[in-house]
Amino acid sequence: MGGAFYTELAKHYDKIYHYIDYKKQVQFLIKVIEEFNKSNNSKILDVACGTGVHADLLQKEGFKIVGVDISPEMLVEAKKKNSNIEFIEGDMRQLKLKESFGVVMCFFNSILYNKNNEEMKKTLTNFYDILEKGGILIFDTVDKSIGINSEPYEFKYEDDNLKIEFKPQWVYDQEKNAMNLAIDFVVNNEEMHDHHAMGAFSFEELKEILTGIGFEVKILEKNFENIEAYNSDKKLSIFVCKK
Repeated sequence: MGGAFYTELAKHYDKIYHYIDYKKQVQFLIKVIEEFNKSNNSKILDVACGTGVHADLLQKEGFKIVGVDISPEMLVEAKKKNSNIEFIEGDMRQLKLKESFGVVMCFFNSILYNKNNEEMKKTLTNFYDILEKGGILIFDTVDKSIGINSEPYEFKYEDDNLKIEFKPQWVYDQEKNAMNLAIDFVVNNEEMHDHHAMGAFSFEELKEILTGIGFEVKILEKNFENIEAYNSDKKLSIFVCKK
């Protein structure tokens, strides 16, 4: 599901995202789970788990967790962090598991690797089927309008052996209703360019798909601090969807 970022750069992924406060995110996720998960099942399925930072921290907080990712290179890094967690190589669009979960989570806008309505419905239906009654799906996403007249973000990391520039940019083609996540890297002076074809959805379009499947949907501000309804123009949100 996307170029060098999840393959040859997997070993540098955590350093690229050095600015992410994972502990803060996990404490917020725990608040959401405690408030909204009404099932008797607290087991978490972390879809698009990447290098397993969330999974590792959540297990240390006492949760039983299973991680799924489509990239074997990312899972190699995840298993280095915590060999006690079950990590599965799999595609969210084809996900069929025998066990059920109280929580399904999918972060870093990974839900948008479902590039069209058909793929999105298939994936969200898979999540619905995996959840216990009363369980919740949690994911973050961007409204497609974030890619109109956008500018790239810029992040840098440097240590004695590694220097990385990371420039992601959302680009929305309104005529084609298509979203692209363009990422330029400079790794120790070597330039790399990643282009990820993504799903183009407004928050309302996603909500309509989710409610059609059977979810009750709440859209929250993405601040990882307080649980509050989305009411800004930041184009960033967290969806909490109860079965």
